Amino acid sequence: METALLQQRTQLRPPSRLEITRARREDMSTVARLVRSSADWYRPFVDEKDMAEHEVDAAWEEKNFARRSFYLGRLLGQAIGTISTQSLGDYAYLGYIYLDVDHVGKGHGRTLMKFAERQLRDSGKRGMALIAHPEATWAKKAYLKYGFEIAATEKEQVLQWQDGALKPYYEEGFQLYLFEFDRAGERC
Repeated sequence: METALLQQRTQLRPPSRLEITRARREDMSTVARLVRSSADWYRPFVDEKDMAEHEVDAAWEEKNFARRSFYLGRLLGQAIGTISTQSLGDYAYLGYIYLDVDHVGKGHGRTLMKFAERQLRDSGKRGMALIAHPEATWAKKAYLKYGFEIAATEKEQVLQWQDGALKPYYEEGFQLYLFEFDRAGERC
């Protein structure tokens, strides 16, 4: 009886709130683990030469910590998601939005994107940009639902955006998504 009462109380509690903090250098192994957790999802359609962006290692940690701002989302103290931002002029590039595969589809990705949006609006950015593969249907669906629009589908178009700002990040077949703050209205 006591166990049933405890289960009932647990089910009635609202979901725990995601705590988001800036990642420190020592957190990058956790960030890398989160990125690697879904690497197998990408393997069927990502070009083999680009899989290093999904099967990340210690060299990736060092390189990317120096050029991006990473944030960790923790649920009950456990890191379950990450997002990175990087300034590209009047836009910010969201380079890594990853959740531990056990936490996909629970609204945590949206929470991470809202967090980034609030910060970037406050910093005066015009919008957010990201690239995603069209066969990563889980990601594409989440981005479109959030309000991103597909801005470029051809490699040449993606690579020409913002005078080639995405060249270092481009993966074969990926498309450009934009979220413009002035068109999105105040949503946070």
